[in-house]
Parts: sequence; C-alpha cells; structure tokens
Amino acid sequence: MHAEEAADLLVEPSALYPPWSGEGYYTRELLKAYAALPGRFPVKFLVYRFFLRPGRTPSERESALLADIPGATLEFRRRPLPGAVVSLMRRLGLRPPIPLDLFRSGKNHLYFFPNYVGEPLARAPFVPVIFDFAFLKHPETLEGRDHVFLRRYVPRTLRRASRVVVISECMKNDLQQAYGLPPEKIAVIRPAVDHAVFRPDIPEGPRAAVRAKYKLEGGYIFSLSTLEPRKNFVRLIEAYAQLPRDLQDRYPLVIAGGMGWKNRAIFEMAARRKLENRVRFLGYIAEADRAPLYREATVFALPSLYEGFGMPVLEAMACGTPVVTSPGGALPEVGGEAVIYADPFDVESISKGLASVLTRPELRERLSAAGLKRAAEFQWADGARTLAGVFRDAVEK
Repeated sequence: MHAEEAADLLVEPSALYPPWSGEGYYTRELLKAYAALPGRFPVKFLVYRFFLRPGRTPSERESALLADIPGATLEFRRRPLPGAVVSLMRRLGLRPPIPLDLFRSGKNHLYFFPNYVGEPLARAPFVPVIFDFAFLKHPETLEGRDHVFLRRYVPRTLRRASRVVVISECMKNDLQQAYGLPPEKIAVIRPAVDHAVFRPDIPEGPRAAVRAKYKLEGGYIFSLSTLEPRKNFVRLIEAYAQLPRDLQDRYPLVIAGGMGWKNRAIFEMAARRKLENRVRFLGYIAEADRAPLYREATVFALPSLYEGFGMPVLEAMACGTPVVTSPGGALPEVGGEAVIYADPFDVESISKGLASVLTRPELRERLSAAGLKRAAEFQWADGARTLAGVFRDAVEK
C-alpha cells in the first residue's frame, strides 16, 4: 500500500505514560522503528478530553513525551466521562461503554492498542498487543482488580481484533490454548534492545556516574523489575541470604524498580534475614542509568515465576553481563543457552545459580560471550517490518 493510500494509525498511548515499565519501552522502541520505515501508515496518538473541560488534560501533557516517535501527531477525542471516572472504572474492572468510533467512519482508521485492551470500537479495525497471561496463570500477583478487568475484556478484544500481536512463541501457544485463536491471526513480534545503548563497551564516565549516584562499588548482584510478587524478589533475597558470608561481603544485592504492589514481603524478608546493609533498593531508576548499572554488575538475576518475554534479561546480555534467571514462561526463548536457569520456586536452586557465577570466572566469561551473541539476534527493525505487515493485513481484511 502506498503512503498516500494509507490508513491513519491511531495509537492508544497509555503504555507510554510514566513511570514506564516493559510495556512502555516495547511500545516506544517498536513504534520508533516502525515510523522509520518507508510507506508506513501515519502515526497518531489518541488524546482524550472530557467534553466539559476547556484546558489541557493530563493525557495531553503526558503525550508531550511521545515526541521521539518520528512524525507522530496527536488526534484529540472528546468523551463524556472525565479521566478520573475512567480510571475509577478500570480499578473496578470496567471500561467506558461508548465506542471510540461510534460517530466516526471506520474507513482509513486503524487502531493500535499496545496495552492489552483499549476502549471499545463499533466497526473500525484494530490490533492489540498481549504481553503476558499473568491474569490467567498468576492472578494473585496482580494489582487490585486488574485480573478481573483482563479476564473480562481480553476475550472480547481477541474476538473483534483484526490481528493480535504477542511478544513470544510461548505467548502465542498460550493464546491458542486459552482462547482457541487460529495461528494465522497471531503475530509474534519479539522485543529487542537499542544496541547503541545496551553494549559491553560503555565508557567509564557513565559507569562512574552511576556508581557515585547510587553509592555503589563495581561488582554486585543486580536485579531490575517492578517490585511485585511475580518477579519473585522474596525468594531472590532468601537465596542471597544462603550465600556464604564472604560472597555477601563482596557482592551486595542491588534491586532497582518501581514500587509496584503487594511488595511488603520483599522488605520484610530483607529485615528478617538482617540484610539491610547488604540488600540495596534503588527504587525507580532513570532510563539513562539502566545500561551502566547492568554493565557494572557481576551477575544479573531475575528468577521470575512467569514472564511473557523478559526484557531485562535481554538488556543484561546485551551489556555482556552474565544472567541467572528461571524457565518461567518465555524466558528460555530470551536466554537460550546463554544463561543459567534456576527453579523459581526453589530457594536453594536460585542460590546455587548465583554462587556458580560468582565463584567461577571462566563461567562468567563464557556466559558473557554467549549472551552478547544471543542478544545480537534481537533487532527492533525486524519487529517493525513484521508490524507493518500486520497493519497492512488488518486494513485490507
């Protein structure tokens, strides 16, 4: 399809609102790569205004952060409910009942919902992104009534969607098993990394800056993810407590990530094990700090119970940092044979995985080289080309 014949691509931008998680990084980088393609559809971000509110809305202010998507513009939509009411409905497991396109022709409009479920549509084609099935496999780990919302609206979204994007083959298989979707309706678009940012030869300047900023010395066990139950931080801390004291003295455990939810047990475990001086919580870190923090680590650990992909594992490998992770969900698709796998439900298994990397320099070297080779296989440009095909199929159906 030629650019002049292209549909407007209307993107629901909630995944890109701060603070970012993996969904936000995925959406931004994939759309940046897509926007660089020739003949792509014009990208417009949906911005909602309550019809009685004359001034700028929070979503308009947050949309200013989308400027690094080349050529993207904003599409303003009035709706009868203020944003606070829409947010309350989401917390109650509901979404607005009025279709976005009720008073608009669906012709030349394609909607992209890169956060599982968007607002309802009457007739326009749309493509959602499903990142994981924690709401089915581990609903107890989700915040509030998120699992209720997703259980209710994901099936409806899948039935109406023109095509569906998932981020791993594991997710594709889960989607087929859970909802019986035909394989030809599902597109796997794997996350990648910016290899100019996440690389082993990060200059000393940025590395020294993060050491000073977070009061760290080089060489530590690093973990990065939102502090919530599925990431398994409680068992990670307990596994760290089982390491010999000399390893604890040499390698502190450094955990970075937003506060998330249902995380009191994480801090209680550190206190119970009397590890307050050895376990460091950095909180939500700036994007520019991520790659240097990976590179300064001796090992990266993410023994999650379940992941739809596992971007931090890929980022760590791209920085040449050895990884200890779990076989939960799609993580083996990311790590391949370039990481150490530990049983996420077995504290001793996690501890042994960490100890093996910390005490064996030759293993660290082998994992670093294998991780770099593995990470090079993941490129945003590949995903963008697949996404372009998905969008063309959706508007031509």
